Amino acid sequence: MIVRHRGWAVAVLIAALGLGCHAAEDDPEGQASELSDPVRRENAIFNLKKIYTETLAANGGDRNNAEVKAVADVIVDPLTQTYLTNQQDRINGLAILDLLYEMQDPRSLPALIEALNWRTEVSEDHAIRGAQTIQVMEVPEAERSKVIEALARSLERITDSRPEDNKMRVAMIRALGSLKDKGATEILTSIATKQDENQNFLINRLAAQQLGELRDPAAIPALIKCLFLFAPNHPELRMNDVAAEALILIGRPSLKPLLAVLAGKDATANAIAKHYIDTIKARRPDLANRMTVRQVTGGEASFALGALGFSQALEPLLQEAASTDTVRKLNAAIALVRIDVPQAQKERVRSTLKKVYAGLPKGYEGVAMRGQLLAAIAHMYDAEMMPFIYDQVVDKKANPEVRLIAVQNYALLANKAEAAKLSQAIANEKPSEAGGYREKFEERKPLLDLANECDTSVDCWISKASSADANKARKGAYMLGRYGSGNDEAIDALVAQLRSEDLGVRLSALMAVDQIAVRGSSTAVAQIDELRTREEGQSVWTRFRGEALPIQARLRSRTGDPS
Repeated sequence: MIVRHRGWAVAVLIAALGLGCHAAEDDPEGQASELSDPVRRENAIFNLKKIYTETLAANGGDRNNAEVKAVADVIVDPLTQTYLTNQQDRINGLAILDLLYEMQDPRSLPALIEALNWRTEVSEDHAIRGAQTIQVMEVPEAERSKVIEALARSLERITDSRPEDNKMRVAMIRALGSLKDKGATEILTSIATKQDENQNFLINRLAAQQLGELRDPAAIPALIKCLFLFAPNHPELRMNDVAAEALILIGRPSLKPLLAVLAGKDATANAIAKHYIDTIKARRPDLANRMTVRQVTGGEASFALGALGFSQALEPLLQEAASTDTVRKLNAAIALVRIDVPQAQKERVRSTLKKVYAGLPKGYEGVAMRGQLLAAIAHMYDAEMMPFIYDQVVDKKANPEVRLIAVQNYALLANKAEAAKLSQAIANEKPSEAGGYREKFEERKPLLDLANECDTSVDCWISKASSADANKARKGAYMLGRYGSGNDEAIDALVAQLRSEDLGVRLSALMAVDQIAVRGSSTAVAQIDELRTREEGQSVWTRFRGEALPIQARLRSRTGDPS
């Protein structure tokens, strides 16, 4: 009895002092072995996460580093198996998924796929974390079909509109897009075109956006439809912008279908556009009465064709610009500025732009339209259009807002001789007390001083385009757009400014890169990708993406990269 009592006492003392067979906190293999113990599991997961994240941080965040991989090799399978065999342990299961998210290791896919098999009000957070991990992971090609099937099954089970349902939808749709596998096209097109009160229309928009990531021509019919879809009972909520982006990312296969829409030959597009107008009419008959099906379809097709930039759209857009409908011809004119026009056809485009401009309304609505078209003309960087812009500067009968826009654009594009011409026009302008606008015009004189300094020197404009001063950077970008075609140093200077915190500088640099990078620019493509990763969800990216993604697609196409 005494011996037995002493043995029991020693065992209790050892346990109390922590002298049992516990793994060291910094021993990944030992901690992994404790995952099977329900009592020690939580602490083991905590220690494994500490070991992995500290090793990752010590090696610059490089998951391919030998030391980081050595830790992963020891712990990823035990973590995966622990998750699979302990489904009832929801709290520790989520902690395991959090660590697997940090690791981004494809060997954990069985656990991630199981996490997608969610239960209502029990494990939605597991499904969200599993999908988020798939999104950031490089899934092996051989495993993608299995992952797509799991995501599709999981999405099909979501039928309500609870916050948890929408969070799951978002995570899973993003995961499908991240796989860059055309096997995901069917499920994404189904979601993008679904009209259901239990599916928030933002989910439709997200699915269309992810279709662009897949670049699958099979999605084009659905995306054409998406150009005109709107939220049930909320016609102001549309997806035309993300659908156009996706079509542009798909590239040349989108050209012929969009030309059919422009010509009014796509029956589905026409029907949805009519339904859209009818819905607007029920709310705003005054607005709907000025709308036509061809106006709605032509506007969307013109924008997308202009952003695609293919010269095959020239004749159809010239025909559209000859329409008697003001909105249609304005949209076509702006698109003409953006496409690749053969040298022999440029005069036709110039004369068309001038004709459209002259035919715009004279009232307030016409002021906005003229300003929009003048800004587009400036991005032609065309010396032959400078006299036309100057004519708007000195037209005393024109609206003063239009004249101010013309002064701004002319000053941004002026060389030394043209700067002298504008300086004289400013001197001839009456001051404000005499009914003129000299003081406002004089605000552009710093741009003219730069023109006197650099004139047509590309090297000089490269230095200005690289400046931290927004005025110098914008002027430099415009002048490189005019004189820097094919110059690698000019392209590099402009690409560097895509990171500018000033949106005006960014856009000026972006437009100029599009103009002068005649063979494309892999560095510009990569820079836009980096900005998208870093800034997606922020207002600066939201305002930048509308121009950045179409231009990125064109630059990528010129390099011969089909991805």
